[in-house]
Amino acid sequence: MGSSAGSWRRLEDSEREETDSEPQAPRLDSRSVLWKNAVGFWILGLCNNFSYVVMLSAAHDILKQEQASGNQSHAVLLADILPTLVIKLLAPLGLHLLPYSPRVLVSGVCSAGSFVLVAFSQSVGLSLCGVVLASISSGLGEVTFLSLTAF
Repeated sequence: MGSSAGSWRRLEDSEREETDSEPQAPRLDSRSVLWKNAVGFWILGLCNNFSYVVMLSAAHDILKQEQASGNQSHAVLLADILPTLVIKLLAPLGLHLLPYSPRVLVSGVCSAGSFVLVAFSQSVGLSLCGVVLASISSGLGEVTFLSLTAF
């Protein structure tokens, strides 16, 4: 009986040593964590969709450079919708193999590049390339940020 009490005592000591050596994270109130996550994802969603919505809104102004008759805003709409659709269709096939950091970086670079291309372009074709970059940014960002909500 005495030997079993000694082994029980050693087990408690070893458990205490294992738990004492681990760094303790500060406990956060679950309500504050919920608010931080909600505000963070709201800002990320707002930034992600900003270029996409601006390009849709500016479709008429982008094509104003071309003096052709008729309504050709469908070119801007297709350039804004198709790349996002392709990314969302193909993302489940292998996008999970790419870490989150490069995806967010590519999304940000594409978004900034879209504004620069559209702002300084002298041709409709180059403006449409900027719209495509905005669409890529939006599609990739949406897939990335939505998958981050699981964590």
